[in-house]
Amino acid sequence: MSHLLVSVFEQRVFLSFESPSMSVVTMQDGDGFGGPASVLNGAGYNAQFGWLANGFVSIPSGSGVFVREIGGSPWLDVYSESGFRPILGTDGSDELWRWNGAMTHNWYATQVRGTHRVAYEVFVGDADGNPLDGWTGGTIALEFRYGRTLRTLGVQRAGSVAPVPGAGSLAVLGVALLGMPRRRRS
Repeated sequence: MSHLLVSVFEQRVFLSFESPSMSVVTMQDGDGFGGPASVLNGAGYNAQFGWLANGFVSIPSGSGVFVREIGGSPWLDVYSESGFRPILGTDGSDELWRWNGAMTHNWYATQVRGTHRVAYEVFVGDADGNPLDGWTGGTIALEFRYGRTLRTLGVQRAGSVAPVPGAGSLAVLGVALLGMPRRRRS
């Protein structure tokens, strides 16, 4: 588990990882799920990140703690811990999610292999999800790895990586090289 600690102090939300070494998690291949969990079939999934109150969270009566995505991978879906309902904009769901203050491990899923990141703003809002005046929200970024990446294959060099050329591209290159004049040695 990797808990996302939510603290509220002097009308400000603070977010941190319970264990900073767990700020990146690996997704598992999903298959064979039944019922509502079947949304994970054919995708990489993970539910290690869990929202957790860090001490006593005191907010005004009638308000709530809300989470919204402020940036991230378009291929990352989010489902509620219980019921596997789409949340946080997944499948047209509301882009705001109201956290109930209890430890909650939502499900993240993707069908695209690679590294996925998502950043969230967490704030105290009124019953409709509008930020309260005088309160400051906090942000946190999560990272998921799904499948083999260049880093897991031992490639450490920075920079861009070009795909391996296909057979057609190699044939064109070969023809071009054959037509080039050769340099003669004297």
